[in-house]
Amino acid sequence: MSERIPEIDNLTLRFGGLTAPDDVSLHINEGEIPGLIGPNGAGKTTCFNAVTGVYRPTSGDIKFRGSSIVGMKKHQITQNGIARTFQNIRLFPTMTALENVPVGTDARHRTGMLTALFRLPRHRREEQEGHDRAMELLRFMGIHRKADELAANLSYGDQRRPEIARDGHGAQADLPRRAGGRVQPGREGPAHGAHPQGA
Repeated sequence: MSERIPEIDNLTLRFGGLTAPDDVSLHINEGEIPGLIGPNGAGKTTCFNAVTGVYRPTSGDIKFRGSSIVGMKKHQITQNGIARTFQNIRLFPTMTALENVPVGTDARHRTGMLTALFRLPRHRREEQEGHDRAMELLRFMGIHRKADELAANLSYGDQRRPEIARDGHGAQADLPRRAGGRVQPGREGPAHGAHPQGA
């Protein structure tokens, strides 16, 4: 049996008199890329917000690889390997597709300001590793041939791909090796559920 990567048990969030989601339980097995479907107001976005630490559940539990993440700060959840994209594309339009991917990884870098300023070996090594990882993710997303194009010049569907790759990069995803690896990239809106071969 494959490992349950995220696992949501009896998740409920209440906002005054409104409850959504209400007693939701689900899990995603390693290697799966499911979709979350429901009508407006059903609590889909709220569910993503709870998983990524934006909201704390009123009741229930959220586990990632067997450990509860309820109460963790957002950056700690990301460092553990959970990332998400949003309905609105949030790329830097004057940067290339490739330059956009490693943007979210600074929190993981061990080099400080002086190391970066003087471009010491550790900084150069981290930059090269970030570049190589970004290209690997762009290749997985099927957009590596457009790595040097400005984000503003990409079609809407192609803009979603580096954004998803960036979220995977920031959470240290293992997407190219196994889709259910260290990260479950939450995709909300028009590109959710998009297959890498056709967003």
